[in-house]
Amino acid sequence: MSHAREGLSPRRRQILAAATTVLAQQGNRGLTHRAVDREAGLPEGSSSAYFRTRDALLRALGDLVADRLAADVAALGARLASCPGDHERAVAEVSRLFSRWLGEPDLLAARLELTVAATRDPALAERFTQWRDDLVEMVRGVMEAADEDGGASAETLVAALDGVLLASLLLPRRRRRTFVSDSVEQLLSGLGPNPAQT
Repeated sequence: MSHAREGLSPRRRQILAAATTVLAQQGNRGLTHRAVDREAGLPEGSSSAYFRTRDALLRALGDLVADRLAADVAALGARLASCPGDHERAVAEVSRLFSRWLGEPDLLAARLELTVAATRDPALAERFTQWRDDLVEMVRGVMEAADEDGGASAETLVAALDGVLLASLLLPRRRRRTFVSDSVEQLLSGLGPNPAQT
């Protein structure tokens, strides 16, 4: 967890929660202090008193989202470490995490917007790279435990899983969880034990 997140006051958290909603619903261009104040139900000028510039607001939001994702990935890693080589459990745990993320569509959409912004902002890119690298390492561990030495790399598999998650946002809500669960199963099924070897 970053020091910035540890030191967030309740008002800063309120502002950043509103900023997440604004970014998710209005996109990067719609993220203004005025829009955040309106979403948070605060007097105009409130968010700029805490985050002087739009870049400061965007970076603080990036820290908040990246920290949340990093914490989720770390928790997933701890659960997977308790069941090495259990392919079915790994699929279930990844599906469970993705299902939780689907329950927060604003978080997912904000993450997508921040990822695009990170292509032009090295500091933001660094924050988003950290948690993603951790996820890639975790998937690599699952692949090694399954003796998977061919096919897609862990990085490619994470990119594919990421694409599934983001593509689900285009589907009607009622179809999202099934789509993600089925897609995770399909992508990870190749990592299970080879029936010919058992």
